[in-house]
Formats: sequence, C-alpha cells, structure tokens
Amino acid sequence: MIDKRYKDYLKGKSVALVGPAEYLTKLDTGDYIDSFDIVVRINRGTEIVDKYSNNIGKRTDILYSCLIKSPDNGGDIKVKEYLKSGVKWIATIPSSDINGVCKSNKLHKMVSWFTVAKLKRNFNFHIMDYRKYSVVNENVESRANTGFSAIFDLLNHDVSNLYITGFSFYLDNFISGYKQGCARNEGEFAKQCFASKRHKQEPQWRFLKKIVKNDERIEVDVILQKILNMDDLSRDVKLIQEANK
Repeated sequence: MIDKRYKDYLKGKSVALVGPAEYLTKLDTGDYIDSFDIVVRINRGTEIVDKYSNNIGKRTDILYSCLIKSPDNGGDIKVKEYLKSGVKWIATIPSSDINGVCKSNKLHKMVSWFTVAKLKRNFNFHIMDYRKYSVVNENVESRANTGFSAIFDLLNHDVSNLYITGFSFYLDNFISGYKQGCARNEGEFAKQCFASKRHKQEPQWRFLKKIVKNDERIEVDVILQKILNMDDLSRDVKLIQEANK
C-alpha cells in the first residue's frame, strides 16, 4: 500500500502543501513556503506562481493533478512549464464512483494514457493507493478533492511535518487566474464547488478538523485555522470576513 520510491523521497521531509484559495493573497508567506524541503501544488497551481510568488512561493517539487485536461479540472498538461518550475514528481488519485468507492488504481476515464506516458517520460509518477483513497472517501462521504486527498497521501508517506495553506473549502473564491480559460469566473466556480454533491465540502472540513487535532505533524495557516475553528461551514459573508481578519 506504500509507493516505496515516493516514500523514500518524502520520508523525514518537511512539506508545504499549497491550495488555490483566494485568501492566500492576504498572506505574505512565499518565503516561508519555499523554506520547506518539499513544496507541493495542486492542478493548475504552477500557473499562478509568477504572479503571486510573494504569497505562495516560487518552488514546486510535486504537483498533484487529477490529469483531466479540461480547464475546469486539472488544466492543460504543460510538460515544459512543469520542467521549468522544477517539478520532480507528478502525483494523482485513482478513479472512483460518485460515492467515493474505489476498487483499483485505474485512473479516471477522462485521463489520456498518452498524457500519462508523456509525463512518465519526464517526471517521476505516483498514484495514491486506491485502498487509502477509499478510506479517505469513506470518511468524507463522497469523492475527496484532489488537493484534499494529497494531505493524507503525504502523511501516509512519513513526512516529518506538513504545512497546509490555501484551503478554504470554497468559503472564498479561487485565487485570480487559477481558472483562466473557464466559462465561469473564479467566484462563480467556487460557489458551485461549495455546493457540489460529488465533492462534499462539509464532511471534508469536519474530517480535517479531526485530523489536525490528532496529528502533531500538521500545521495550518492562520486563516485556515480560523475556518477549522468555526462551528458550522457556511458561505455566509460574515463568516468569510471573520476568517479573513
């Protein structure tokens, strides 16, 4: 159930996992993020580094991508951009049904195997073990988001500590530019993600609250901590404003 090469790469390392939440523009934590042994980004995360490096850092060592090339999902697979960004590993999650039931490491039917072959020629490649992914999905009562799944995949490979930043469970928008090329803007997109039945946000939020309390390796940014301290997960404007103070 452990990818040995991936574990060897991660074991004992300090890791920063950077999500795409808009609130990151309020944090000047770029240098702090880059101070970690390994920096991990999600889907189209490399596309916004140049614009927001003061907030989100410059490095990318691992990219977790769903590998679905639609701009609404993982975005175009840009091998040259990934190489320029210093990406060493491409990681992904296996396919599951809408309820999160996962029976093998087979990838989503919309993932091109030509794309996978191209990535394997240029990067180390890792698929989260379907049994571990199923456990996460069972706890969050749905199909966990790619970035959320990355939290548990990284912890399962013996990192020394994990800093989580840029996760809002869509209480705010995607950071500007992250969804460039989509029919919906970042704000409308985030609202629809919050209401998703495929990736339920409330149980993911509840599960992370529990895990953060019980795993001393985890550190979260100041805004995410306020979100996790909330009694209820709601897109109520007052709650968003309070979390961003």
